[in-house]
This record gives sequence, structure tokens and C-alpha cells, in this order.
Amino acid sequence: MAAALSSQGIKQRIASLEEWWFDTTRSVHTSGSLNSPRDTHVTGEVLDSYMYVPARAANIREALCALPVTDMSRYTFIDLGSGKGRSLFVAAEFPFRRVIGVEFVSELHREATENIRRYRSSRRRCGEIESVEGNAMEFDFPDDNLVLYLFNPFGPEIMTRVLDNLMRSLAVRPRHVVVLLLWPENSDLFAKTPGLKLYRQTRRHHIYQNVQNAAAPLA
Repeated sequence: MAAALSSQGIKQRIASLEEWWFDTTRSVHTSGSLNSPRDTHVTGEVLDSYMYVPARAANIREALCALPVTDMSRYTFIDLGSGKGRSLFVAAEFPFRRVIGVEFVSELHREATENIRRYRSSRRRCGEIESVEGNAMEFDFPDDNLVLYLFNPFGPEIMTRVLDNLMRSLAVRPRHVVVLLLWPENSDLFAKTPGLKLYRQTRRHHIYQNVQNAAAPLA
């Protein structure tokens, strides 16, 4: 038991050092969690929204390297439930057309906006980073090819509405959309969605895409 506790403590220490290094080298503050959005000012309904916990940058980066995308400059990266913006800064170190975070907790959105203002990195390859204060269920997806990233920001009730919204957007404006789920808890909803097909599945991430449009993404 002592050995197990020691091992867990070492892992937590390594994770803390990784967060410190990521933030320090980019002049941002993305660490820390938010236990419940119910105690804060939010945009729209809370429903089954989860607590905010930032993902490890290494896990986000690994998943982005596995995308079925050959030219990222033709894609917009969107994080639904973007919190303080860590995923946005990882994505900005890839050559996406633009990077957008959507966050409905006002406090987190303000922190993300400040982080975007302060962000500096020699690795940056995307010029446009934005945090939008809004509810994921009502987000108006841009007409670009999309990489949609989700790290368990909410449960099946909201996820179903987001998926319905996404599929309506695709019906109006067909284009290539890739959905990246990190440590997914509701991947079954995507697996059951007509028009989406599993591209890759690992222990850490699942990737889906609308295959009918994969061969000819928008310019």
C-alpha cells in the first residue's frame, strides 16, 4: 500500500511539474480546477455540465498528431468547454487556420481571455486565438473545416444537443469535420450518430470524422 501511495504521489508531482513548465514557458496560467459551475455565473443552462479540469498538454498534443488531417491550415480548431485555454495554446502550436474556445463560465472565460493576451511561445504556428463566452448547445459552428475537441465538458444531455446542432450545421454546409474526444465518457453517442465514423481509438482518445466529406475538404 505504501508503495502504491508513493507511486501515486510521484505521478501527481510529475503532473504538477508539467503544468508549471507549460504555463511558465508560455506566460499563462491554465492550471487549477473549478469544482462546480453551479456556484458561478454562466451563460445559458447548466444541466449536466461537469467540473472543469485541464487536460495534460502531452495528451492533447499526442491526439492532435493523430488527426486525419493533412493540411491544418484549412481547419479551425474548436474546444467546447475550453476553461482557461490550455488546449487552445497547445492547438496554436499546430498550423490551424484559427483556434477558438467556447466557455460558458464567465470566470473561466475571463481567465482565458487574459491568458490569450499574455501568451508567448516560439512554438506558436497559429496567428488567431479566441475565447468565446457562450453555451456549447447554442454555439454557431463556423463554415470552415473543423477539428472539434472535447475533454468531457458535459454529460449526455448536453452532448446530444451539441451533436444535433453540429449535424444541422453539416446539413446546411457540408464540409470535413473531425471530432476528437480525450478520455471520452460519452463516445457511444458519437458512435451512434449517422454520418460520423470512428477513425482511431486508443486508451486516451477517440477520433471520429464525417467520412463522406473527408476526401474533399473545403479550400
